Amino acid sequence: MWDTFLRRFLHGTFPGLLADAALVKRRGNLLVLCLLLTRGLPPAKLHFLGGYVETLLTHFYKCPVRLELQTVPAKVPYKYL
Repeated sequence: MWDTFLRRFLHGTFPGLLADAALVKRRGNLLVLCLLLTRGLPPAKLHFLGGYVETLLTHFYKCPVRLELQTVPAKVPYKYL
């Protein structure tokens, strides 16, 4: 249930920029979110949105949240065999 909320929140915060599904890791009390984004926004706006997500989710979950962002030029085509 919490992962669904996180994925929907990230999809709404970064509309059309998610190149792949968000990866949610829990390390003890720390929540780590790994995102692969396309380069659709200027870097300053991406940094602002990253800080916004970390701050809001830290207050919401009452535990530290860290966001790891990576950008790619375009959506990465994956082929699952």
